Amino acid sequence: MKRIPEDNAGKLLAASDQLEGTNLDVSIDDVARMADIPRATLYYYFSGKDDLIGFFLSDKLKRASVAVQKAIASEGTAVERLERTLSSVMQAMAEHPALCTEMPAAIKDAGKFEDVVNGADRLMLAPFRELLIEGKTTGGLAVTDVKTTTIALIGAVNMVAMFQLVQTGEVDVEKSNRDLIPLLVHGLLPH
Repeated sequence: MKRIPEDNAGKLLAASDQLEGTNLDVSIDDVARMADIPRATLYYYFSGKDDLIGFFLSDKLKRASVAVQKAIASEGTAVERLERTLSSVMQAMAEHPALCTEMPAAIKDAGKFEDVVNGADRLMLAPFRELLIEGKTTGGLAVTDVKTTTIALIGAVNMVAMFQLVQTGEVDVEKSNRDLIPLLVHGLLPH
């Protein structure tokens, strides 16, 4: 993918925010119309639909990672920060539903979406792993396999958000923060 001029990138990202929240499976023609960008221009910058979807997912991932990294860097114990971080992931999925519905497909098809998968690891999973390592080192968290625990936590939040979206059309962040997040964190406390 070539570097897209900022004005066109802004139009594309605005169009992606207007898409049917959980589904980025649209044609380049549809996106060109929505973004008011000539179809030929999109084909100049993107090799095809998968490349465009990767662009959309990368943007949503970057926006979500800001809140996640802020929660991880906040004051408090590793346990308190883990709760805030999981809550920020749930909030990000509420704000960007395509993250919980389209990211699993991108991960499954990592060959097509290598940049997106690498971005998810760098922007979301790596900071989580560092927080879990810190919690393990200080004794606040009983974590044996940091990598698997990170994937399990993000996966649990993702699945709950996805089911809520499918069932009700939205992510209930308040209910998840009250019911799910404490359950996930409690399972990591030393007994």
